[in-house]
Amino acid sequence: MLRPKEACQRLGISYATLREYVKKGYIKPVILQSGKWRFREEDVEKLMGIVKRRKVVLYARVSSSTQKDDLVNQVKYLEEQVKEYDQVITDIGSGLNMKRKGFLKLLRMILNNEVSRVVIAYPDRLVRFGFEILEEVCKSHNCEIVVINQEDKTPEEELVEDLVSILVLFSGKLYGMRSHEYEKVKKCVEELKA
Repeated sequence: MLRPKEACQRLGISYATLREYVKKGYIKPVILQSGKWRFREEDVEKLMGIVKRRKVVLYARVSSSTQKDDLVNQVKYLEEQVKEYDQVITDIGSGLNMKRKGFLKLLRMILNNEVSRVVIAYPDRLVRFGFEILEEVCKSHNCEIVVINQEDKTPEEELVEDLVSILVLFSGKLYGMRSHEYEKVKKCVEELKA
């Protein structure tokens, strides 16, 4: 007999999904005198044949369309590092923009329990802020985020990079992305960074 947590781990699903499977009659729990659920191992194995295989997704992002070559190189690098994967999702846009098409697609897949692992080159390729929150969301859906290159930056270096990202983003919005004023601000910020 398996506890609900063990059944969820074997099936690669969340507890909420297990409850839904019970409700729909896909699997029947054995209810103990204490009211707790247990599941027969053979029932879980039978259900494993029904539950679709979860995907390994490679995710790559660059900030602007002028970096398309970098995006191609990033994808090649991920493909070299991870031999078995199911899908590649790419984005061109700021890591501060949570409305990126590829990012939203990936997030929906995670929330639908379709992804077992997301592989990225660096944490900031996925999001600039809130990486820890996204990790928790993934954990609750039995999805792992694998970061191939962990950067050893000091807190000061991380803070400077984050501030530069924010300044560039807001100056771009303020002056317009193609404006010569934007380029001046960007150059000034880059000089501060150095």
